[in-house]
Amino acid sequence: MEELSASSENRYAAMQQRLNEARRTGRWLLWSGLGLAFLWWGAAFGGTVALVGMSTIQAAQPALIIAGSITILLPGLLMIVASLFAKEQVRASAANALVLEAASQLLRPLETTSAEGISFAQSMAKASSDVDKTMNHALTAMRAVSEELGDERQRLESVTYASADNARELSVRLAAERNSMEQLTSDLQGQTQTLNDAIPRQVKMMVDAASMASAEVATAEEGLKERLASLNHTGQSLKSRIEALDTLAAEAGKRNETLLFAITRMEEKLEQSRKTVETASRAGELAAAAASTTGDRLIDSVKAALDQARQASKEIQEQSFQASESAANALAKLKAAGRETASAVQAAKDELDTASFTPKAVEEDVFDIPETPPEPPKPAPHTKPDTEPVNGVAPSPSRVVEEDLFDASADRMADALLASEPLADEDILEAAPEPDTEAPDMAVDAVFEEEDGIDPFEAELASTPAPIPPRAVTANGNASLSEIIADMEREDTPALSREETAEQLIIYLGDSGIRLGDIFKPKDKKKIALSARKGDTKRRMATRQSAGRQVERVRSRLRGDSELMSLARDFVALEESDALNALENTRESRKNASSRLATYLLVDAALD
Repeated sequence: MEELSASSENRYAAMQQRLNEARRTGRWLLWSGLGLAFLWWGAAFGGTVALVGMSTIQAAQPALIIAGSITILLPGLLMIVASLFAKEQVRASAANALVLEAASQLLRPLETTSAEGISFAQSMAKASSDVDKTMNHALTAMRAVSEELGDERQRLESVTYASADNARELSVRLAAERNSMEQLTSDLQGQTQTLNDAIPRQVKMMVDAASMASAEVATAEEGLKERLASLNHTGQSLKSRIEALDTLAAEAGKRNETLLFAITRMEEKLEQSRKTVETASRAGELAAAAASTTGDRLIDSVKAALDQARQASKEIQEQSFQASESAANALAKLKAAGRETASAVQAAKDELDTASFTPKAVEEDVFDIPETPPEPPKPAPHTKPDTEPVNGVAPSPSRVVEEDLFDASADRMADALLASEPLADEDILEAAPEPDTEAPDMAVDAVFEEEDGIDPFEAELASTPAPIPPRAVTANGNASLSEIIADMEREDTPALSREETAEQLIIYLGDSGIRLGDIFKPKDKKKIALSARKGDTKRRMATRQSAGRQVERVRSRLRGDSELMSLARDFVALEESDALNALENTRESRKNASSRLATYLLVDAALD
């Protein structure tokens, strides 16, 4: 049956497909007719224009033009109609072929019906044999299932009897376990009573130990307060000495400006003398010889004065170095005292740990003291006589010795500064002592190197050492212990020259993945230079706008490394004037900013 139905469906689908193809056949005839019609119209119109001429057609009567147009259009329309007729004829022929085929199939119904009946009978016989086989197999399976059910019933009965035996044995065991639990409960009650009696005694011992520890902590706290007061007094004394040094440095800077002004005046006088010599040389040999002799003497005197200024500058440097050494020694001793205090605090904590007898939780509750760590009491400072040498070696670091060191260095520098009075240009050239500046030496070197044909800017780059960073002072005038220790650690590092500082900083930023030579393009450099004319804040804002991501990278690295932060501050202080001049002079250049200039701009913006 399935085969018969499938063959019928296949024949029906084939007939439907052939019918659809007959409906779609002949379309190409219509398009061919349209193409021939348009081809005829184009050829007729073109031939008419070519034979008669466009002017003749325009000059002809409208009736003649209409008649010619109809004559040209009528064959094309006939072609289109003929193509339509041909398409319909082809479709009708295909449909007639299908109709004739269907009629021929209708003439043979008996043959088709008999074949289908025979096929149906064969299919029914085959299906009945399959049903018989299935029934036999089902009967066999049911007999096997009945046998399996009997076996399972016997097994369940045996398992049930075994479970009953196990239940009786389990009940006996549970009774024995219940007796054991009752005995254990009585034992636990006895031990609980013993613990209740022992806990009050232990609590009393813990309270006594806590009171003893509290008394020891109070004693240590009083000693710590005394020691901190002493350290605070020492910090205030150190602050006053540093302020005195800053005052001396400011006065020395003023003297330095006066010295530079005097040297400038002498250079102007020397230039005037040279012009006078040239004028006198044109007057005659005798006048030229006299002028030359006078000029040589004047130059010799100027050189001698400059030699004296250089010698005075060297003396100033030596005195400044001695003062800085004295300050460093005193700060080192203060650092040693701080370390002793830390070791004493640690020793006190160790003693408290060894003296405690309570668990950790009880110690945390009992020893809840203020945030200041405990320190042992400070021994009374030994007074020193007024005649003790400044550089003498004391048996132990004390606050009085440190104050004597600072007093001696500050008084010596103040006396040297007040002893020199600028009376004339020659006195100004001798220079007053200056504790923390090397500008006079640089200026004198620049004058001499200009006379020898050497660029003073290159000489300044090669010879200028890095200045010692100023000591930090808190806003309220009291230096904190952490700031003093940070200053001591910073002064322990050796001072680097200007070139070494710049080289180390450039190498570090390059190793961090920052391409210094490609950060600031010519337009960025020009924008930053124009902003620099409006102030440092505008310049830093322009730098952050041009390279904000790189500035943040540099800032994060500076915050994570205190040594690098100190190096960056020194670099900015040394390079500021030259970097700004270079930025202004190269703002019209079409090259990127150099690595050194880019380093200054990034670090300056990151430190803001």
